[in-house]
Formats: sequence, structure tokens, C-alpha cells
Amino acid sequence: MERMNKKPYRIIALSLLLVLLLASCSSVPNDPNSIGNSASGTVVNQGKKEDFTIDEKEYDFWRIKQSGGKVEHSFPFMYNGKEPLVIKGVPTSCACTSAKIDKTSLNPGDTATITVTFDPNLHEEPTGKFFKTVSLLTEPSVKDTPELKIWAEIDLDLGPKAYKLKEKHNDH
Repeated sequence: MERMNKKPYRIIALSLLLVLLLASCSSVPNDPNSIGNSASGTVVNQGKKEDFTIDEKEYDFWRIKQSGGKVEHSFPFMYNGKEPLVIKGVPTSCACTSAKIDKTSLNPGDTATITVTFDPNLHEEPTGKFFKTVSLLTEPSVKDTPELKIWAEIDLDLGPKAYKLKEKHNDH
């Protein structure tokens, strides 16, 4: 049986994958004076409006210096639910990231802002670009809880010996 050349099929498959990835990624420029970049969108599920409208669900700090201190970004949103909601917490995926919300009691139509702070010198981070997440704990709970992401890459200008947290950990 004659062996078929699989190279054209691999090129076609990789090209289709690249097109799909590019089509699924959207980025919207943020404030022109800002260094970062954002991705935006309203949380929607099969044509039905969800509980939150979030114009920006991701923010990229790009490359930041370890010596530069903490960086922060604010994520405003609107609550679209039908009953009052209480924000019980804004947990993050890692100790190097913290989040605060400016309002914990929301009525339908209210807006609030979550401010996310990242410490690039707390502990060792993955090499290259990485992300940390923030979510909302609500009462009553909502079906599709939004998740926010911050992206960064750290310039280790101080080196590993300068980390505030010296012990190994597994929360990143």
C-alpha cells in the first residue's frame, strides 16, 4: 500500500487551528495613556442577558519590574439580576493577588468596581506570561459567576533572593 504524505494535512489543520484561535481572541484598546491592554464583553448565555455586564474581563499589565511595587487595575461592572445581591467575597487564585469591591450590596441596575492588586515581588511566578484570577462569591449565588483575569510577565530585576515569601508554595 502506498504511503500518503501527511504534511499538507498537518499544515491545513494547523492553519485552521490558528484561524480559530485568532477569531476567538478579542482585544479592545484601553485608555491610550495606559500601558496595558484589555479584553471586553457582556456576559451572555444563548441570547439571554446574564446577571452581570462587564466591559472588561481581562487586563494585561504586560512586563512589569519586580522592583516596581504592587500594581492594580479596576474592573467596573453592572448588576443585571432581578433581586438584591450581596457580594460575600472576591477570592483570588493566589496570595500575590488581592481584590476589593467598592459595594457589597447591589440592587438591579447598580454598578460597582472590583480593584485587583498584584505584588510582583511576593514569590516566584511562572516564567513568561501568566495570569491570576478573581471571582465573586454572592448571596444568593448566581448561575454564571464572572471570572476576572490579570496577565503579567515579571522582569526579575531584583532576583529571587528579594522575594518577600521565601517558602515554596503551590498556589500559582
